[in-house]
Amino acid sequence: MRFIPGCCIIFIILFCNQTFGQAGMTLSPGKLYFKLPPGATTTRKIMVSNPIDKEIEVGVSMSDWDYDLYGNNQTYEPGSLKNSCANWLQVLPGSYFTLRPGEQRELDVVLKVPADANTTIPVHTAMVFLTQLNPGDSKTASGAQIKVSVRMGVKIYHSFIQNEEKSLEVLNFTDKLDSTQKELPGILVLEVENNGKIWLDSKIKWEMLNMQTGEKKKLEELEFFTLPGDKRIIQQKLPSDLKKGRYNATAIINYGNKDELKVVELEFVR
Repeated sequence: MRFIPGCCIIFIILFCNQTFGQAGMTLSPGKLYFKLPPGATTTRKIMVSNPIDKEIEVGVSMSDWDYDLYGNNQTYEPGSLKNSCANWLQVLPGSYFTLRPGEQRELDVVLKVPADANTTIPVHTAMVFLTQLNPGDSKTASGAQIKVSVRMGVKIYHSFIQNEEKSLEVLNFTDKLDSTQKELPGILVLEVENNGKIWLDSKIKWEMLNMQTGEKKKLEELEFFTLPGDKRIIQQKLPSDLKKGRYNATAIINYGNKDELKVVELEFVR
């Protein structure tokens, strides 16, 4: 890497859930879903654009990924996870291309499932990374010159053709106080596990009832994403103005269609 006096290069990694632009590149969609039996091949498309007045160079690479216990993305070398499909992927036109100012280009993401693929693993995943190879000029809030390069990730999900066996188990529902912030009312902690055979995009609605006054309050709705076998801890902050009293908290988890719900309740005192 060439040394640039007085500058630093900042790499911004984006795991896209939708169209997103930053420092000279936009990309859509952020997720691709494949349902194919062993031996089958199909193609999905992604659109990458250059909205600025400078040509950008783009490199294409693959990676493995998963979620940690709190839903954060973790990446690994391609082929290192047992559920990896990184080696099944090919991106056309190739591993390197340029985008002229204002140019849009459609890329083909080809997934070929090996005939001997392990069908006991219900979901395989990978990440397609697009990396800006020629960093763009930018400035910090203090006016210092920096170089910014963007690395954007498209998540790949594969399942074999089958009925979608969605299942979510609630492992625990508790309330906790923060010993470092005793003046705050604490958090609700929900622990769940995806014990089905498909990825889940889930939402939680939270409701609270003051059992002494009858006052009801709704908390911010939260989303979380899981793969089969994932355990997840979801934390919901209690309102900072929560009055002292006895409460009933309800978490309503929607992990699929209208009928695919889990409802759990917790009583606690503040």
